[in-house]
Amino acid sequence: MKFLPKISGRFFDYLLIGNAESLADFQWWLFHPGMLFQSRTQWWGKRGPRNRPHEGLDLCCYANATGRNGRVGQDFCIPATFTGQIVKIEDDFLGKSIYLGHGIYSPNGRQLFTVYGHTTPRGLLTAGDRVAEGEIIGAVSVLAKKALVRPHLHLTLAWIPPAVPVDQLSWQNLGSDPGITLIDPLIVFPTAYRIIAAKEEGTVDFL
Repeated sequence: MKFLPKISGRFFDYLLIGNAESLADFQWWLFHPGMLFQSRTQWWGKRGPRNRPHEGLDLCCYANATGRNGRVGQDFCIPATFTGQIVKIEDDFLGKSIYLGHGIYSPNGRQLFTVYGHTTPRGLLTAGDRVAEGEIIGAVSVLAKKALVRPHLHLTLAWIPPAVPVDQLSWQNLGSDPGITLIDPLIVFPTAYRIIAAKEEGTVDFL
């Protein structure tokens, strides 16, 4: 594989700004191991195996400075990771997925994309719209009462080659196309977090 440049951003800073009321006393994110990049385990239901490694990071729970835990809700605002253009919005099994191309290229011609899963896009947001870094592009989606998982934001970062038409991007090829290089969001966007061990799960309501 050819060299891919390192990138860094302020996504978690923008989350704090865009959700200043709910995250006013934020301390750190809380992750079940199944929420992490490339995890092979579900964090909901019976915690069974995933069909394929997790393509990104799930944001659901956090700790407050007071020691109380909070959860991402349906009014939780989602900022753009970097400046870019919306290339596609489609249904996913918990809401809408927003595909954002950033016009940032690797030396071998792959473009950086962010894909946001389980969202309610902002207002009239549509493919072709340009957005600024940190701009609010939507919120976490409202889930049906029968949903087996809590509301959460799925965040995927990827270097995508020009051979993959943007209108054909999907969760299926993001996880299976050998030409697409997925990136761990926690490397690109450093933040304070804790991974909850199995013995601690009862202290955090992931379900």
